[in-house]
Amino acid sequence: MSFVSFNDVIELNGILKDKGLNFRIHLRDTCGRQSFWIEPLGNCACEGRYDEMYQVVEEYLEGKGFSVQYDEQKMNFVV
Repeated sequence: MSFVSFNDVIELNGILKDKGLNFRIHLRDTCGRQSFWIEPLGNCACEGRYDEMYQVVEEYLEGKGFSVQYDEQKMNFVV
């Protein structure tokens, strides 16, 4: 069974920062599947950059072999 490591989350957050996307991904402790929540930071998050952030998150995690499934608000996801 593979899992997203804390180092993966740190690396993903670094990529978001390098791209000027002011969001932070947080790992939530759950049973079974791994759960994450998205924290918007600053004005960037309010300027319609969510789609760019989702694309970065999905490309990174899919590149590691994970499938991302968002909740209805797209502020939480599981892999």
